[in-house]
Amino acid sequence: MAAVERFPEQNDRLVDFTVALQQLPNYDGEMHELDGLAMHLTEFTFNHADHSFNETTRDQERCGFVNANLLTAKFYLRIPRPNKFGFFIGFGSQVLRKTLESAPWERFHHPRIEAYLEGVEEDSLYNQLRDEELEVIEIRTLNGFVPAAAVWIEYCGQEIYRKAGSLGQEISAWDKWRGPAGWSKERWGFWQQRLEWISTVTALDRKTRKIAMRLVEQMTSIEQGEDGII
Repeated sequence: MAAVERFPEQNDRLVDFTVALQQLPNYDGEMHELDGLAMHLTEFTFNHADHSFNETTRDQERCGFVNANLLTAKFYLRIPRPNKFGFFIGFGSQVLRKTLESAPWERFHHPRIEAYLEGVEEDSLYNQLRDEELEVIEIRTLNGFVPAAAVWIEYCGQEIYRKAGSLGQEISAWDKWRGPAGWSKERWGFWQQRLEWISTVTALDRKTRKIAMRLVEQMTSIEQGEDGII
């Protein structure tokens, strides 16, 4: 995964490599299931926090996260169906929900942060730690998450549009979606509305807003039965 994040030009070759690993003889039950990869993705890759103000590492980390999403989506599409890797698209749902359903920047008091800082007595240290916590829930984190969410619409959009049923654990903190749990065309429509909103937000980079509008157009094409923009 470190190679995936650092070498975007090698992404397709690394997908080929991952597929080849999965097809190795299944001596100990590890290769065909790729449990180790799934665990790493869960605990380290898709537990991504965007540090929007850290210019030293921010862009590299964002690029790495997009590359990881690309590998995961491409691998999911490459393995013949039916297979046991349906949960890989759950990583996509996690990114889509984080990007389009969570809006912590709309709240000005955060009990979790207050609890974390409760024992800090020095004002300057309190302010420093508070700002570090607020950085990863600031609206400009969308500059890092929107390109990653775009991967799943661009590569798996037609399948996502048709999907129904569970999309994994629902997290109540992602509180913009008020409809029923699971994949649905209604939820797809809500994501489309949120992307339309993102395309209008002055606080976000122009590139982010353009990606959001492009995705709205692609989602409309998918709804009309046309191909995506891959």
